[in-house]
Amino acid sequence: MTDTDNTAFTANSITVFRSLIAELDLGNFAEAQLYDLGALATESAEGLCQGLLCLSEGLENCEMLPPEGIAQVSGYLKASAHLIPALFELCEKANNGLAKTRKITAYPMY
Repeated sequence: MTDTDNTAFTANSITVFRSLIAELDLGNFAEAQLYDLGALATESAEGLCQGLLCLSEGLENCEMLPPEGIAQVSGYLKASAHLIPALFELCEKANNGLAKTRKITAYPMY
């Protein structure tokens, strides 16, 4: 598999994962659950982004990773690439659910 094939697979797997999350029905969630879901999804996405930034800064400062750490960092980055869009999708769904129940304006998370 070439780098181009790997990039296409990653983009497709991220798109598929996000679309699966988008299809989740939150219609049975209570208002409090929607607030919790939205808050937790946003907080988790922010935490993942901060972790990525910290890792990026460490690499820019030429801090070396031990060989066993490379696989861990790779797994973290792959999971983050899938989780960040899913968490924002969950947050959007929770906000949309709140907008329907309370007639408030929900703004997309872009």
